[in-house]
Amino acid sequence: MPPVDVCVVVEGSYPYVRGGVAKWTHDLLLGLPDITFALVTLVPDAEFTAEDKYPVPPNVLERHDVYLFGDTPHGQHRESSRKLKKQLEEMHDIPAATRCPYFHDVLDQMNKEGQTAFSLQTSRSSWELLTKLYEQRKRQISFLDYFWSWRATHGPIFRLIDAPLPDARVYHALSTGYAGLLAAVARHRMECGMVLTEHGIYVRERQMEISQAEWIFTEPREGSSYTPREPFFKRWWREQYQFLASLAYDTADRVVALQGYNARHQVAAGARVETLVTIGNGVDVPRFAPLRAPRDWSNRPFRVGFIGRVVPIKDVITFLQAIAVASEEIELEAFILGPTDEDPAYFQECLSQQELLGIEKVAHFKGAVSVEAWLPDLDVTVLTSLSESQPLAILEGWAAGIPSIATDVGACREMIEGVEGEDALLGPAGIITAVASPGATAAAIVALARDPGRHSSMTASGIARVERYYQLEGVFNAYRQLYREVAAMAEPPKAKGA
Repeated sequence: MPPVDVCVVVEGSYPYVRGGVAKWTHDLLLGLPDITFALVTLVPDAEFTAEDKYPVPPNVLERHDVYLFGDTPHGQHRESSRKLKKQLEEMHDIPAATRCPYFHDVLDQMNKEGQTAFSLQTSRSSWELLTKLYEQRKRQISFLDYFWSWRATHGPIFRLIDAPLPDARVYHALSTGYAGLLAAVARHRMECGMVLTEHGIYVRERQMEISQAEWIFTEPREGSSYTPREPFFKRWWREQYQFLASLAYDTADRVVALQGYNARHQVAAGARVETLVTIGNGVDVPRFAPLRAPRDWSNRPFRVGFIGRVVPIKDVITFLQAIAVASEEIELEAFILGPTDEDPAYFQECLSQQELLGIEKVAHFKGAVSVEAWLPDLDVTVLTSLSESQPLAILEGWAAGIPSIATDVGACREMIEGVEGEDALLGPAGIITAVASPGATAAAIVALARDPGRHSSMTASGIARVERYYQLEGVFNAYRQLYREVAAMAEPPKAKGA
């Protein structure tokens, strides 16, 4: 079987999740019917079960689920050479962000020795390195906690190094982290190119989660309680994601930024400027245009829509608090449109907050729904996210004639207010608010509800901006050209006279 044109690698997303990156992935596959794809989805373990939320298009010729966690497989143990042992020690003696060349050297040496990641993981030399690193820490932490943290942070890396790789001309990772790692391993081992697209800055989002994580063991504090110090295991997890991000940036032939905000953070995190290209998001404007209609809420409640997954990074709690504040000043209805099953504990927290605020009759969780079916009934879309890139929910709202209120994260300000020149002259297509500020979000909702003229002006600006700068066909053409360019870069040079 000849290689496919592109292997897309996603982490815990398409086709098992609705909205966001999963929808973007589905649109890309559908929009490039002339390109053949393989799809690799990284999932937790063999017990993972989920139904497809999208029908995978026919140009996806291969499809694989790869497990990140699970029991260590049984098999032949193989000891490492002195050279490989030394390389591993050297790699662990330097900061995480500078380990990329050492990692590639380790992969080369493993290949020369016929060493698999499994055999390396279970070798005596790995155990000796692990205990040596533990002794060097000289901290009041138990070896048991250290060992299981090592297994949790390194287990997925060993599994992905050994994972079977579809034959493809280009590997396209849709994040750094583990998806970026698998694509980087493929780029190293095969004559293929690598593209990295980041919709959000993965390493920053993981660091936010780590700082709040209660499942990461926190060792007892040493010395004065006034001495600032990041807990050892949280730092370990943070550095691991820094290494994975650096590896993806260092290996990728092209790193796609959705806009200037992402590009700046990608360079700061290690992306090489010469590899950066900008390809923004887009929407099928003609598909949403029929949903436009004059909004008149003079004889009904003002309708507010939150479009997104019910997960902590979307900060649904702040949205509910904003609705509670705004409902004291105006008559409104709020609808949370997005899956509620990705983080059941957080969803229960949101339901408790809804009950505590007494807004059960005002704010309604609708679960995973057809956004298009709901857009005609909304007067404004609201995002209270802690982190975003270039939200499709805003673009789809504009295409349907709905202004947006969004927190000042990612590209939201650039989108809503325009970047410069003609874009900025179109005027604001919504209102930007502070992160984790229910009062500011509530004030923005009330302001638009009380000023139909301003609402109408922002609606017109959104329509003009999405039609001029965010057409989906332009995104497809840009990726089609990018794939061809990167595939050509990876082709071995032809022999003279060939």
